[in-house]
Amino acid sequence: MKCSLFTEIQCPQGSSPAQRLEEFLDQAELADRLGFNTFWIAEIHCQPKFSLLSAPYVVLGAAAQRTKKLRLGVAVNTLPVHHPVSLAEQAAMLDLVSGGRMEFAAGGGHPHSRAYECFGADHKSTHEIMAEGLAVIRKAWSEEKLTFEGKFFNIPEVVVNPKPIQRPLPPFWMATSSLDGVEVGARLGVNLFLPIHTRAPEQVVEYAGAYWDGLKRHGHDSKTREIGLLIPMHLAATRAAAQARCETGIMSYFKTIADMRLDYTEWLTQRGAELPARLKTAAGAQVSFETVCDKHAVIGDSRLAVERIRELTEKTGATNLLTWFNIGMVPHALVKESMKQFAAEVMPRL
Repeated sequence: MKCSLFTEIQCPQGSSPAQRLEEFLDQAELADRLGFNTFWIAEIHCQPKFSLLSAPYVVLGAAAQRTKKLRLGVAVNTLPVHHPVSLAEQAAMLDLVSGGRMEFAAGGGHPHSRAYECFGADHKSTHEIMAEGLAVIRKAWSEEKLTFEGKFFNIPEVVVNPKPIQRPLPPFWMATSSLDGVEVGARLGVNLFLPIHTRAPEQVVEYAGAYWDGLKRHGHDSKTREIGLLIPMHLAATRAAAQARCETGIMSYFKTIADMRLDYTEWLTQRGAELPARLKTAAGAQVSFETVCDKHAVIGDSRLAVERIRELTEKTGATNLLTWFNIGMVPHALVKESMKQFAAEVMPRL
């Protein structure tokens, strides 16, 4: 079991972007000392209340200089709003400055952030662009000179520089919250991230089963592939204490999701634009804290965390955790306390 971390670094009005980034870097240093595997950070554009991370490779470059063993990755690189060669260069540069600690994950990103409209991307072609973009990146890192002719990208004979220093190359991950996306990941044979915070446990189990079945159907060796689970988490000495400490901070995140989806839907309607199909399956409804604790997060003592994680991993076959302590506006000091408790009392038992 690989125990990793994830964050989106929410920065609501009135908070300091510089302070929020410094808190993240402090958490990265702590994660390095505690033995976490990877720190994954999001890429989200045009929504400052939702996330600071419009330029995640700059942030990870800073984290690389303050850590020694911690692996670093963007979860996810929003491929439809980028040229894949540009992403190949940025990720390889991170690998270089970190001494070979880069991880790579791709996805369609949040469908309600206005990023597609901002960068002129097509919602209808998300999965096709991702598949082709991943093929470009793989060739860019593997071949001395890159030539590619596809539906979306036509690249002449060019040298993509630098190359990752890792050999073999880091495996590719893809994140999805739909069965269509699961099928794409299985067809491409990439590792898969599934989110607990936007899907009920039974849905995540269903998606995992579809992924393992899909790998076999498309001729991929499931023994060399992985599922990772993204799980919001907060730990304390008791379940009651954990819930009391994090309720306000975590619910600020779920309120932001709901507000952002409503704003985006109204904005598209006013413009007379068609609602993207992905928006229909995206999470957005406001949920209660009781529902979050029951279905969408692990909030409690260490014993509860071990039991819930074991149940989820046994049912899904997941071997990688993206624990999300720095979610919403949970105070920095409590995030660090929770990380320390997880590393001391949960991680060894997994």
